[in-house]
Amino acid sequence: MTKCKSNSTLINSNDDGLPEDLVNPIVTRKELERFKKIARDDYGVELTDKQAYEQAAAIITFFEGLILKRLDPNRLSNNNE
Repeated sequence: MTKCKSNSTLINSNDDGLPEDLVNPIVTRKELERFKKIARDDYGVELTDKQAYEQAAAIITFFEGLILKRLDPNRLSNNNE
């Protein structure tokens, strides 16, 4: 299996290779394991915990941005003119 390289900025990590900010994680351990299983089963990619966390957080942040942009009242009012 191939390893996926992350091109995200470096994040300080603890001994588990997970970002130190997991005190209040955007991705839980259970969700992280599910994400890693999807990457392995569907794409044949074996991710480290750090890679999986960075990629899952990036996906969540991306969709959060889309949702917030969609809900922006200024954007909606400009489209109605």
